[in-house]
Amino acid sequence: MRRLLALILSVAVLLLPAAAMAHPHLWVQQLVRVVAKDGKYTHVEIEWRFDPFSSEVEIPLIDEDKDGKFSAREIKLLSDDMMPELSKVGFMSWINTGKKDFRPSKVAQFSARVDDPASFTLPDWDRSAGDNGGMAMPPNKRTNNPEPPRKQGARNLVYVMRFALPEPSKTVSIATFDPDDFIRIEVDKASLPAGCMLAKHPTYKAEFIRGYPVFADLVTCQLP
Repeated sequence: MRRLLALILSVAVLLLPAAAMAHPHLWVQQLVRVVAKDGKYTHVEIEWRFDPFSSEVEIPLIDEDKDGKFSAREIKLLSDDMMPELSKVGFMSWINTGKKDFRPSKVAQFSARVDDPASFTLPDWDRSAGDNGGMAMPPNKRTNNPEPPRKQGARNLVYVMRFALPEPSKTVSIATFDPDDFIRIEVDKASLPAGCMLAKHPTYKAEFIRGYPVFADLVTCQLP
C-alpha cells in the first residue's frame, strides 16, 4: 500500500488522465542548482518541495519507523519505487545545453528528506475544482482533499534529483512541468544560482482549461 500510494505524487498524469480538466492537485516549489567543473557545467540538480497537504499524505507512508525523518533504508525504498516511474515521463523535465531539448532518462543521484518546519507553504486551494467538468467523474478518478497539515505545524516532503549532462557545457537550461496541470511546479526565484535567470518558456505550458495556459518556468544558466 505504501508503494502504491507513493506513486501518485509523480505519475498522476499517467494514472489519472481524466484530471486534465482539473486545477492542480499537488503543488511543488522547485529549486534549481548547477554543478560546474573546469569552467563548464556537468550536472543540473532540481529540488522538489511538495506542498504541506500532499506531504502529509506521503511522509507517513515513507517514514516507516515514524521518527519524523528518512533513514537510508527508507530513502532507498522510495528511490526504488519512484525513480523507474519518474524516468518514464523524463522526470517531467526538459534540459537544453545549446542544441535540442532532451529529457533525462535516469537520475545520477537521489535523496529525500523532511523539512520540519516547512520551508514551503502556500494558501490553500480547492484541489478538486474542475474534476466534474460538467459531467460526473467516475468514482475511481475523483480526487478527495487530504486532511489538513498536522497540528504540530506544516512540513514538506522534499526530493533532490541530480542529472548528469551528456557532455560538459557553458550553458544549460531546464524546464519542469506537468502539461495536464495535475502537478503545478513553480521555481523559487529567490534561490537561483549565480549566473542563472528565470523566465517563462515560450511554448511549454500546462493547460487544464483550454485557452488559459500556465507557461512553464525556464531556468537558464550561463558561464563566462
